[in-house]
Amino acid sequence: VGPIAVGNGPRGLAVTRDGACVYVANLLSNTLSVIQTSDNTVVGSIPTGSGPGLVAVTPSGDYLYVTNYSGNTVSVIPI
Repeated sequence: VGPIAVGNGPRGLAVTRDGACVYVANLLSNTLSVIQTSDNTVVGSIPTGSGPGLVAVTPSGDYLYVTNYSGNTVSVIPI
């Protein structure tokens, strides 16, 4: 498996509880890239606040929490 192209300035990432997806914070694109782990393809992009850096999945697997460094906020994203 080679590199997977995501948004600009990839930083933190989180894996879903079932391991089906990886979410990558793209600091300079203000997005999360969604990677499907079964074939390592990017299947989507989710807008965030300004300068996303760290990503966490809740234990229930229902939400992502994303720190937005430049915006001094946290995005809460249902998954």
